[in-house]
Amino acid sequence: MNQRPAIRKSGPSDLPPWLVRAERLLIEAVRSVRLLGSVVPRNAPQERARILAALEAGHTVSPRWTYARTDHTLLRKALARAAASLGAESHPVAQLYAARARELEIEAALSSEAGTSVLGALARARFRSLSPQAAGEATILARKWIAEGHEALATADPNDTEELLASDSTEPGSLFTRMREEVGRLGLPFAVVVQPSLSALAATGERHILVAAGRMTRKEDVERTVMHEVEAHAIPRTRAAQARLAIFQIGTARGIDDQEGLALVLEERGNYLKPRRKRELAARHLAVEAMDGGASFADALSALVKEHGLPQGEAVLVAERAFRGGDGTSPGLGRERIYLEAFLRVGDHLAKKPTDEGILTSGQVSLDAIPVLGPMVRKARPTEPPPEPKA
Repeated sequence: MNQRPAIRKSGPSDLPPWLVRAERLLIEAVRSVRLLGSVVPRNAPQERARILAALEAGHTVSPRWTYARTDHTLLRKALARAAASLGAESHPVAQLYAARARELEIEAALSSEAGTSVLGALARARFRSLSPQAAGEATILARKWIAEGHEALATADPNDTEELLASDSTEPGSLFTRMREEVGRLGLPFAVVVQPSLSALAATGERHILVAAGRMTRKEDVERTVMHEVEAHAIPRTRAAQARLAIFQIGTARGIDDQEGLALVLEERGNYLKPRRKRELAARHLAVEAMDGGASFADALSALVKEHGLPQGEAVLVAERAFRGGDGTSPGLGRERIYLEAFLRVGDHLAKKPTDEGILTSGQVSLDAIPVLGPMVRKARPTEPPPEPKA
């Protein structure tokens, strides 16, 4: 199955010129920027081991991450021009492309500034909360979940041991093996590869599903992660690649964020949101909240262990995710601030409009884009974008 969006070299008569130009530029931008890849430190495994060793010895250290930065100056200028031009078009689809162009311009800037003190301010612009109320609700949930997780794990039966498998093991039942099995069973156009620098257990890119190396995992972690990456990320990306309108694959503004919210809704539906998982998600949120409040990497790491009761190894991974892209002193990407807010937002929306799930799983589509893109999914119009609405 081809992952490339179905647009043609020359502008067809049924697609307006502004749409063809926008798709070419934004597809190039998505492939060039690769935000999450650019903020993964090149020396993440080595620094992870060094920081954990220092923590176990009772010392606090700051990470010495290094990054492979790319200068996206020309691309940023092109995206800014495209956003202004598309914003002047009256068609609602043009507004979706304009908003995504503005978002990609920020992501290009973030990729260019990895490892600098500038990144934190840019990250707040990209991953800001939609409202103070939504942010407050997410924080309340995080505090509730971390307390629940701490209590449940503290009272767990110490004799109830479970076999653990390395995430990248080739043995049956490992995360790597199960991911490959599920991708093969569904015929998805993704290669499953091991990525030693990954702080998450897994991540889905354009053509690859990445699996972390050497992480000891339980069966429930394996099955949850496989479901999360396949159902919420790989399948929507595969569907998006078949759409004639490339915005499904490029993603709408905030589409990636709401996709993470949908993934957590699916986890809850599958009974995967258990105490350990809730504690993990809550810890990420609270680490970013501390970072936004001025805490350094060492401060946040200490709080995760001493105040929230995380094991040292898990705390290092959580702090790494919060501060990735930064220098450990100034704020990092902080993308984890979107997860719980998006979970609440998407869950509430689908409770009221359950049929919209089919639209959210048609690509990287945000809730805000459903009114415009929904008719294309439901009615499978042969020509996109749809006609201008009549006055």
